[in-house]
Amino acid sequence: MIPSFLPVIDVMSMTLHDGSRVSACAFCKKAFQSKAECIRHYEKVHLDPPGYYQCPFGFTSRSFYFQGQMWIMTGVVAFPRFSTAEEMEMGKRYPAIKVAREDLEKIIIFLAELDGLRADVIEKAAKVFPQQFHELRKLNAAVLQNAEKEIRENRGTAALQTIQSAAELMRNNFDILEALSNIDTMRALPLDDTINVYDLVYKTRCVFLQRATSRHMEISVTGVRAIVRGSRKSFPIVPAVLLENAIKYGRSWSTIRASVSGSGKFMLLIVENETDYLIDPVTCFTRGTRFAGDSVEGGGFGLFLAKEIVLAHHGEIRCEKNGGTVRMLVKMPMEKVVPSVTSV
Repeated sequence: MIPSFLPVIDVMSMTLHDGSRVSACAFCKKAFQSKAECIRHYEKVHLDPPGYYQCPFGFTSRSFYFQGQMWIMTGVVAFPRFSTAEEMEMGKRYPAIKVAREDLEKIIIFLAELDGLRADVIEKAAKVFPQQFHELRKLNAAVLQNAEKEIRENRGTAALQTIQSAAELMRNNFDILEALSNIDTMRALPLDDTINVYDLVYKTRCVFLQRATSRHMEISVTGVRAIVRGSRKSFPIVPAVLLENAIKYGRSWSTIRASVSGSGKFMLLIVENETDYLIDPVTCFTRGTRFAGDSVEGGGFGLFLAKEIVLAHHGEIRCEKNGGTVRMLVKMPMEKVVPSVTSV
């Protein structure tokens, strides 16, 4: 539970919680349970930028982010006021709930500092790796940097492009190894950034395209530019795992289809491919589960890691299998959709 002195709304579950020093007033508790206006108000605030809003009954709402999730302090009359009749009425009926906006901002600043300290600790902990692993990452980064430079300046050759793609794949694998080595740290990473899911999936497609081509497979990406809040350190692993698995277990001479859609408050990412392997939709997310024996490389950690990352982003992931078609579905809270439609 978020540490706050005043009552807060958890917008993920739409529940009202008492503050550590000030309890939610009886009016708010009753209205929140029985009045649809309350839910509609907080759903709208959730989609708007953090700031001050007035609820339908006159109380002040102050929305803010903490640990990557939006919260809303509410049930107070803040000064300076909105100066509406409803607010003045609530101020008279509940004199104990008056508070200065300056005091609300002090709480916001305190929580932001707490979030920053937590992120610093997590970042420092994430750097605790064996030196050999660190040196391998540095070597791969140097290979990738020089390959990109040669391609950019001299347009490169097919061989250089192969080296670049291989280095990018190695970078993805290093990210997965790092996350597995620090699974608890990865779960606690702050969701403090915005991610354009379509653009991320498209970029991931470019990384894996040569590998797919070597198996005579195509990768299509369609959908909308859905924006979610998350960690740029962990979430990119999710589409990387899904596309890599689709190539690894997919049927040659087939098309992998990735789509991104957004409706209401949620984003849906689907990766679909044809396969000849007996993938179990339930156990496929279990750590160490493999479906191809030794005929396909891997340790059975990818989908387990993708599941942990999606759960840490307050989302859900599931697998559907219909005959020889496998669909991986990721559903996450969404902030907005950039108004454009794209497909490749």
